[in-house]
Amino acid sequence: SPKFPKFPNSAALLSLPCASLSLQGALSALRRSQSPACARLCRALIGCLGQTGPAHQQSPLVTSLQDPAHSRLLEAAMMAMDPPALREFFRDHLRGHLRGVASHRVANHGLQRLLDHAPEDVVGEVLSELGPALSEPLARGHPGVLIALLGAARRHPRLQGEALRCLFQVGHAPFWDKPHPFVINHAPFCDKPRPVL
Repeated sequence: SPKFPKFPNSAALLSLPCASLSLQGALSALRRSQSPACARLCRALIGCLGQTGPAHQQSPLVTSLQDPAHSRLLEAAMMAMDPPALREFFRDHLRGHLRGVASHRVANHGLQRLLDHAPEDVVGEVLSELGPALSEPLARGHPGVLIALLGAARRHPRLQGEALRCLFQVGHAPFWDKPHPFVINHAPFCDKPRPVL
């Protein structure tokens, strides 16, 4: 598939609040209408955001995920991408950076959106890279990453065993030493809810 295009002098435009909101709305409308223009807009946005960021080993799109305004655009794009585009986006920009993304207070939401829509092979790669380190985002107060990973495993039954093993390995994390206002529900791995007695 073709690489994400890049356009000069366009990243600054995406930083304007009105432009960001308009593009998020356009992505949502195009996704619901199943328009072919949706894929083109996603690629254009990622090409634009891929030009921002510092000149070091971290992908510019990882930097964009850490920015509150740009991250919302990337989340909207991930919700609209088809599986091949999500796979390319993950492997070109996120693979190898998941521990930092999952523990970042803003970027972790983008990882959650990826997991909500990713195909099985991408979820498997996320599980392999991030699973042994799930205690890190939990210790920083980001349980949504774990919940999204369990939800993705629910969609892909072959990954459920590994997901549960990773879940059981995080019981020693400092996160669990304090009370928190949520309880992880293991029901995603059950075919039917248990009847109330």
